[in-house]
Amino acid sequence: MMAVKELIDPQPIATPIPEAPWYVMLTEPQQDLTTVWRLHELGLEMFVPVIRRRVKTGRIGKNGHKVTRVIAKPMFPGYGFLRVGAPLSSVLATRGVRGFMPNEQGYPVKLPHQAVTAVFRKQMQEHYEFLKRSQFKRGDKVRIDADGGAYAGLIA
Repeated sequence: MMAVKELIDPQPIATPIPEAPWYVMLTEPQQDLTTVWRLHELGLEMFVPVIRRRVKTGRIGKNGHKVTRVIAKPMFPGYGFLRVGAPLSSVLATRGVRGFMPNEQGYPVKLPHQAVTAVFRKQMQEHYEFLKRSQFKRGDKVRIDADGGAYAGLIA
Protein backbone atom coordinates (compact mmCIF):
# COMPACT_ATOMS: atom_id res chain seq x y z
CA MET A 1 0.00 0.00 0.00
CA MET A 2 1.30 3.48 -0.90
CA ALA A 3 2.31 5.78 1.87
CA VAL A 4 0.24 8.93 2.42
CA LYS A 5 3.34 11.11 1.84
CA GLU A 6 3.81 9.62 -1.66
CA LEU A 7 0.21 10.42 -2.57
CA ILE A 8 0.44 13.99 -1.32
CA ASP A 9 3.91 14.79 -2.66
CA PRO A 10 4.50 12.57 -5.73
CA GLN A 11 7.89 12.42 -7.37
CA PRO A 12 8.19 13.93 -10.88
CA ILE A 13 7.76 11.38 -13.64
CA ALA A 14 10.17 12.92 -16.13
CA THR A 15 13.71 13.68 -15.13
CA PRO A 16 15.09 17.05 -16.22
CA ILE A 17 17.50 17.05 -19.15
CA PRO A 18 21.04 17.37 -17.83
CA GLU A 19 22.97 20.30 -19.22
CA ALA A 20 25.82 18.24 -20.61
CA PRO A 21 28.13 19.64 -23.29
CA TRP A 22 27.51 18.79 -26.92
CA TYR A 23 30.12 17.85 -29.52
CA VAL A 24 30.03 19.15 -33.09
CA MET A 25 30.05 16.08 -35.31
CA LEU A 26 30.76 15.76 -39.03
CA THR A 27 28.53 13.44 -41.06
CA GLU A 28 28.86 11.90 -44.48
CA PRO A 29 27.16 13.76 -47.34
CA GLN A 30 23.36 13.27 -47.40
CA GLN A 31 23.58 11.10 -44.25
CA ASP A 32 22.62 13.66 -41.59
CA LEU A 33 19.16 12.38 -40.74
CA THR A 34 19.92 8.66 -41.10
CA THR A 35 22.93 9.04 -38.81
CA VAL A 36 20.60 10.41 -36.13
CA TRP A 37 18.65 7.14 -36.21
CA ARG A 38 21.76 4.97 -36.22
CA LEU A 39 23.15 6.72 -33.15
CA HIS A 40 19.74 6.67 -31.48
CA GLU A 41 19.72 2.89 -31.83
CA LEU A 42 23.01 2.88 -29.89
CA GLY A 43 21.38 4.90 -27.14
CA LEU A 44 23.08 8.19 -28.02
CA GLU A 45 21.46 11.58 -28.52
CA MET A 46 22.21 13.49 -31.73
CA PHE A 47 20.49 16.67 -32.84
CA VAL A 48 20.40 17.78 -36.48
CA PRO A 49 18.37 20.97 -36.86
CA VAL A 50 16.17 20.93 -39.95
CA ILE A 51 14.32 23.52 -41.99
CA ARG A 52 11.14 22.57 -43.81
CA ARG A 53 10.78 23.83 -47.36
CA ARG A 54 8.15 23.37 -50.04
CA VAL A 55 9.77 22.27 -53.30
CA LYS A 56 8.38 21.61 -56.76
CA THR A 57 8.43 17.98 -57.83
CA GLY A 58 8.51 18.67 -61.56
CA ARG A 59 5.11 17.09 -62.06
CA ILE A 60 1.84 18.70 -62.99
CA GLY A 61 -1.33 17.62 -61.22
CA LYS A 62 -4.70 16.80 -62.74
CA ASN A 63 -5.87 20.36 -62.26
CA GLY A 64 -2.89 21.79 -64.19
CA HIS A 65 -1.07 23.13 -61.12
CA LYS A 66 2.51 22.25 -60.30
CA VAL A 67 2.82 19.56 -57.64
CA THR A 68 4.84 20.46 -54.57
CA ARG A 69 5.88 18.62 -51.44
CA VAL A 70 7.43 19.52 -48.12
CA ILE A 71 10.95 18.27 -47.38
CA ALA A 72 13.14 18.65 -44.32
CA LYS A 73 16.67 19.85 -45.08
CA PRO A 74 19.43 20.11 -42.49
CA MET A 75 20.09 23.65 -41.27
CA PHE A 76 23.83 22.88 -41.27
CA PRO A 77 24.43 20.19 -43.93
CA GLY A 78 27.17 17.77 -42.90
CA TYR A 79 27.09 18.77 -39.23
CA GLY A 80 25.22 17.63 -36.15
CA PHE A 81 25.35 18.00 -32.39
CA LEU A 82 26.03 14.95 -30.25
CA ARG A 83 25.67 14.54 -26.51
CA VAL A 84 28.05 11.73 -25.68
CA GLY A 85 27.56 9.22 -22.91
CA ALA A 86 29.68 6.52 -24.56
CA PRO A 87 33.31 6.36 -25.66
CA LEU A 88 33.99 8.45 -28.75
CA SER A 89 35.50 5.42 -30.51
CA SER A 90 32.11 3.67 -30.64
CA VAL A 91 30.58 6.79 -32.19
CA LEU A 92 33.30 6.99 -34.85
CA ALA A 93 32.60 3.37 -35.84
CA THR A 94 28.98 4.23 -36.71
CA ARG A 95 28.10 4.35 -40.40
CA GLY A 96 27.52 7.93 -41.58
CA VAL A 97 29.89 9.53 -39.05
CA ARG A 98 32.98 11.22 -40.52
CA GLY A 99 34.38 12.41 -37.24
CA PHE A 100 34.30 15.30 -34.81
CA MET A 101 35.05 18.91 -35.70
CA PRO A 102 38.50 19.63 -34.23
CA ASN A 103 39.57 22.85 -32.53
CA GLU A 104 43.02 24.47 -32.92
CA GLN A 105 44.64 21.84 -30.65
CA GLY A 106 42.98 18.95 -32.50
CA TYR A 107 40.45 18.10 -29.77
CA PRO A 108 36.73 17.78 -30.55
CA VAL A 109 34.81 21.06 -30.31
CA LYS A 110 32.42 21.19 -27.34
CA LEU A 111 29.39 23.46 -27.25
CA PRO A 112 27.56 24.48 -24.08
CA HIS A 113 24.02 23.22 -23.62
CA GLN A 114 22.65 26.77 -23.97
CA ALA A 115 24.12 27.11 -27.48
CA VAL A 116 22.35 23.99 -28.71
CA THR A 117 19.05 25.02 -27.11
CA ALA A 118 19.37 28.38 -28.91
CA VAL A 119 19.67 26.51 -32.23
CA PHE A 120 16.68 24.37 -31.24
CA ARG A 121 14.64 27.52 -30.52
CA LYS A 122 15.61 28.92 -33.95
CA GLN A 123 14.46 25.69 -35.60
CA MET A 124 11.12 25.86 -33.81
CA GLN A 125 10.70 29.51 -34.84
CA GLU A 126 11.38 28.61 -38.50
CA HIS A 127 8.89 25.73 -38.26
CA TYR A 128 6.22 28.00 -36.78
CA GLU A 129 6.74 30.57 -39.57
CA PHE A 130 6.56 27.81 -42.18
CA LEU A 131 3.26 26.57 -40.77
CA LYS A 132 1.92 30.11 -40.62
CA ARG A 133 2.72 30.62 -44.33
CA SER A 134 1.31 27.28 -45.46
CA GLN A 135 -2.02 27.32 -43.63
CA PHE A 136 -5.19 27.22 -45.66
CA LYS A 137 -7.35 30.30 -45.84
CA ARG A 138 -11.12 30.41 -45.62
CA GLY A 139 -12.67 29.51 -48.97
CA ASP A 140 -9.63 27.63 -50.33
CA LYS A 141 -10.51 24.52 -52.31
CA VAL A 142 -8.65 21.37 -51.31
CA ARG A 143 -8.61 17.88 -52.77
CA ILE A 144 -8.42 14.94 -50.38
CA ASP A 145 -5.60 12.49 -51.21
CA ALA A 146 -6.13 8.90 -52.27
CA ASP A 147 -5.26 7.72 -48.76
CA GLY A 148 -8.14 9.78 -47.35
CA GLY A 149 -10.35 6.69 -47.03
CA ALA A 150 -14.01 7.18 -47.90
CA TYR A 151 -13.36 10.85 -48.70
CA ALA A 152 -10.57 10.18 -51.23
CA GLY A 153 -10.81 12.40 -54.30
CA LEU A 154 -13.41 14.77 -52.87
CA ILE A 155 -12.98 18.49 -53.33
CA ALA A 156 -13.91 20.46 -50.25
